[in-house]
Amino acid sequence: MRIAISANSADENGRISRHAARAECYLVFDEMAKLQDVVQNPFKDYDHAVGIRVADYLHEKGIGAIAAANFGTGFIDALDAKGVRHVECDGIVAEVAKDLVARFGRS
Repeated sequence: MRIAISANSADENGRISRHAARAECYLVFDEMAKLQDVVQNPFKDYDHAVGIRVADYLHEKGIGAIAAANFGTGFIDALDAKGVRHVECDGIVAEVAKDLVARFGRS
């Protein structure tokens, strides 16, 4: 499962972003918690339907779970509709990735 973690920069040793749908970027990890990609958020500055757009975008990229410090209800609804798991948490991005791999397994 590919995991996306909201971030303010490409630094996997940085803190997870407080924002989910309006994060600067998403660090994408594989099922071994290894950083695979940094995906810039093209929708972060949109006025409306940001959560729906980001949910679609991440789902198209094969993301099975996303972590952020805070989710809005619209984003949660859009993720649920796509079958993408979501976890509110805080911490260092790389550590959160390891925790999520352990939590969700490697399939």
